[in-house]
Amino acid sequence: MESTKPYKIALSFPGNLEYVSPVRKFISEILIRRSFSEKFAYRSEVIVDEICTNAICYGCKSSNAIIHFTCFIHEDRIEFEIKDEGGKSEDLNRLKVAVDDPKERQKSTLSPFKEMEKECLGLEIVKMLSEKIDLDIDENNVTTIRIERKCKAVDNL
Repeated sequence: MESTKPYKIALSFPGNLEYVSPVRKFISEILIRRSFSEKFAYRSEVIVDEICTNAICYGCKSSNAIIHFTCFIHEDRIEFEIKDEGGKSEDLNRLKVAVDDPKERQKSTLSPFKEMEKECLGLEIVKMLSEKIDLDIDENNVTTIRIERKCKAVDNL
């Protein structure tokens, strides 16, 4: 049982790709300072980059859209939560398919499997690097993705 509360970082930034690099570097530096390995921090950076880029590219409907990013740093894991205003219905459907089991993707009528694989490549990387990924789309299409990444012994080498 963990006795300490997680270290929480909450950021809100405009839906502009220029903000992604500083956000991912900031998170990486914090992880290193919190005694996570450089390898763990770098792999976490990849996740942050992908989820922030997706939120901006597919979840921002307006020019003044804001992305809300929260990171919870525990002693043995990190959790990310990113929230955007939601995108077009076809983008939300593609996101649902990307987060779901790959077998479900084959059943999708959105596009042929090979094309879908290319479109979802970033989230496939996020899934490979994470233990858990959850998607929530509310009645107003506000999209929230939650990701959990545990620190494994191999990450601390």
